[in-house]
Amino acid sequence: MAKPAKTPAYAALLLQQNRRRFYFSTIPIDDLFPYCFVSKREEDPKEGFQRILDPARAEAIAKYLAAGSGSIPSNIVLSAQPDAGFEYARRTKTVSFQRTKRAFLVLDGQHRLWGYQQCRVRHRVPVAVYQDLSRADEAKLFIDINTNQRGVPAALLLDIKKLAQMESERESTLRDLFDRLKSDSRSPIAGKLSPSKSLSGRISRVTFNRAVGVALDSPIVSDMDSDERYRLVLNYLNAFDAELDSKKLLVRSAFFESMFEIFDEVVRATVTATGNAKQEALQETIRLIAKVNYAGTTSKKGIVNAMQTALRKTVQISGDML
Repeated sequence: MAKPAKTPAYAALLLQQNRRRFYFSTIPIDDLFPYCFVSKREEDPKEGFQRILDPARAEAIAKYLAAGSGSIPSNIVLSAQPDAGFEYARRTKTVSFQRTKRAFLVLDGQHRLWGYQQCRVRHRVPVAVYQDLSRADEAKLFIDINTNQRGVPAALLLDIKKLAQMESERESTLRDLFDRLKSDSRSPIAGKLSPSKSLSGRISRVTFNRAVGVALDSPIVSDMDSDERYRLVLNYLNAFDAELDSKKLLVRSAFFESMFEIFDEVVRATVTATGNAKQEALQETIRLIAKVNYAGTTSKKGIVNAMQTALRKTVQISGDML
């Protein structure tokens, strides 16, 4: 039986690190994708080690690559299988391989590979190809890649978005609130916010955006200008700070997010009862919420439920109201 036809040769660079040799090259996605596979743990409990593909993540990569301005310089890591007939020609400094269905095992970059495949623009894919690895070698390399390579913290990415001129209007609004609350001496969380990384005892920009973003979704703040919005958030935080026995709760991520989960309810109840949203008025509404013992409640859902239960107790009907 005739061997499958070889692909064209691709320019490649041979690199040796310690005892391992691998080859850097770029290959058109249509010449690469059909011949790659992953070893999923769910499908092969004995020898599989890859995670399940997240289609949404792959689609996001495809859209990014199709936009016309983005690029992904990081390479996909492959292990050439015996049936690939993977060869390196020293004279021409090129690699070639057989067009077989399972020529390459993907060790790193399956989402990027799928993103390239789904992209309407047919890009060349940067790859690093290992050869002659045992299954144990492949598993060890997979572990090394996923323990020694660390992604950039989400807080840092948010922090540099302004520099990259990539901020959305919403992110810009949240940045303004974060920066003002970080430096304002009237703010109970001044000095307790961490812009570019997660730190114990501080609120990261990621947690802040997730929490305060809920408040921005409230119709109450939709028509406010930036100064009015800031004063309301500052009043809200100061009201909690004034009523809480344990000030440490303010910088506990789950508690901080829970506070803003009930932001709309608290502000509406306060304005309905008093006609304003000043700190003192908000404190009246928050008082029972702040007195709840949250020591044994760690999840956001549990904290929110406890807060809402206490909040509803503040609404009472007396006989003369009937």
